[in-house]
Amino acid sequence: MSGVGLLRKVRSAVPVASPSVWLCIVANLLLRLGNSMTGVVMSLALASISTGQREVPAYAVGMLAVSFYVVELVGAPIMGALSDRYGRWRFMVAGPICGGIAIQLIGWPSAVLPWPILLAPMIVGRMIEGLSTAVSAPSVLSYLSLATRSNPANRAAIMAWYEMATVIGIGGGFVAGGILWDRFGHGTFAAGTVIYVLSLLLFLRTRDAPALADPTEAEQETVIQATHGARGLLEVVRRPRVLRFLPAWLAVNTVVGVWFTHSAFQLAGERHANQYLSGGFTGTGLGGAFALFGLAFMFGIYFWGMWIGNRSKTDVMLVTITGLYGVCVALFAINMLGHLGGLLMTAMIGFFLLSIAVMSGFTPAALAYLADISEEMPEQRGAVMGLYSVMLGLGQLLGSALGAPFAELWAVNGLILLTAILVTCSLFTVLALRHYDATME
Repeated sequence: MSGVGLLRKVRSAVPVASPSVWLCIVANLLLRLGNSMTGVVMSLALASISTGQREVPAYAVGMLAVSFYVVELVGAPIMGALSDRYGRWRFMVAGPICGGIAIQLIGWPSAVLPWPILLAPMIVGRMIEGLSTAVSAPSVLSYLSLATRSNPANRAAIMAWYEMATVIGIGGGFVAGGILWDRFGHGTFAAGTVIYVLSLLLFLRTRDAPALADPTEAEQETVIQATHGARGLLEVVRRPRVLRFLPAWLAVNTVVGVWFTHSAFQLAGERHANQYLSGGFTGTGLGGAFALFGLAFMFGIYFWGMWIGNRSKTDVMLVTITGLYGVCVALFAINMLGHLGGLLMTAMIGFFLLSIAVMSGFTPAALAYLADISEEMPEQRGAVMGLYSVMLGLGQLLGSALGAPFAELWAVNGLILLTAILVTCSLFTVLALRHYDATME
């Protein structure tokens, strides 16, 4: 292929969108970067207390995560519905503001207060950080869904870029958080504050679509609209396609919750006998591991974003589930045989990265599927797209809670076992959804 042909190929892979759409995606990247960095540095701070003394149990780590996801779960559908009424822009702007407040409550008390007194401000901070996601994610996704309503193929690509930005942000937070923690300790929380400020500045420059109702009239019905948002969410969930789709997405998001909540603590905490991945990792080592994960995931997202288009979203989800099984096999092999090193270790890491690239297509396919459903009820677009945060919050809440006993009993192998169980649940649900869609055509 000539240089010109390659350039055209690269350009064709980047979807056409307005500057506001790209500003929104980059601002979301920074918001997720701040959220992720806060979470991983908090885990490393707790692990530094726990190492050698085991003063901080896995249940405490799970409790902090649950406090985040409960707020996200409860708040997302209401905020999604209100963003339809008031306009999405002000809710997107509120996200980094809440995040900036939260990081102060999480970071500085951990530097001066002893355990377990610091648990209280950390929980409050995590709740406010959960609100940050609850107000921003539904409004951002509703905005992107509305901006791509005339082009379904372009919509899938935009959703893939949104997910790629989310993964870059989350993965970048793990990488930067680990490296900066090793060098600056609790001063890393100051860097997180700067990231939230940058996200706010970009969201401020985003141009919103008009709200669905006159603001003056809406201001008189705030409480009514919040209640209607909850009722609207129930109406959305009762739809057959949605009802069949949500369990699969919930299972995958629970896997995300398991690993995002417990992995950093398990890898950096006390070493577990005969498990290579359990304990002993430095912040920099964790950063390198998550950088590999993020690069593989981004490569996969880039591929899926070009390939999904108008293809069956359920078929894509089925293919990506095989990647999740591959991740389980690769992690178990690394955990039990990693101490042998050499070519075997290299092969296992390669298989792990390939599996990550395959599994990365699940979320953009699921988002595109959800955006297609939103076209059936455009007046509730924010509530429909708010299901992303609801399922993410509920899944990660469940992952935080379910992962704690598995991690406490079997360390990293426990997390792998729980992941395999959840992936199997998702597989059967997607098969049922695919059969239902086929019968409805």
